[in-house]
Amino acid sequence: MKKLVAIAVAVAFLAAVAPSPALAGDSEWATAGKILTGIIGVTILGNAIAHANAYPPPVYAPRAYYPPEEVWVQGYHVSRIERRWVPGHWEIERNGRRVDDDDRYGTRHRGNGKHRARRIWVPGYYRNVEVSGWIPGHWERRG
Repeated sequence: MKKLVAIAVAVAFLAAVAPSPALAGDSEWATAGKILTGIIGVTILGNAIAHANAYPPPVYAPRAYYPPEEVWVQGYHVSRIERRWVPGHWEIERNGRRVDDDDRYGTRHRGNGKHRARRIWVPGYYRNVEVSGWIPGHWERRG
């Protein structure tokens, strides 16, 4: 259909450019307009003929579809090292004290009577910790 419309438009342009008897008063610009109209018509007709593929080229596809193979993967243990943050805290440093063996919390002391202790701030730091975990079995696609 597009091809027919393009041909009809081109014929109309060519008919307008067809030689006609010279009339008094025709100027050079009128002749130049007719020539340019003819050139445009020929260009439209040439493009319509060059790109007139009625059907696209065929595309071939495989005949059968093979889904990827599914394989069962056993569960397994994984151990890795993680960096964990240990926040800053206060520690008590005791000097000159001796703690009784049965004293669990360090409240009863015996010694020379000089019970001195001081608080020390320990800043936060990272510590490497080994973490282990179980990865459960699962189906996996391969292929």
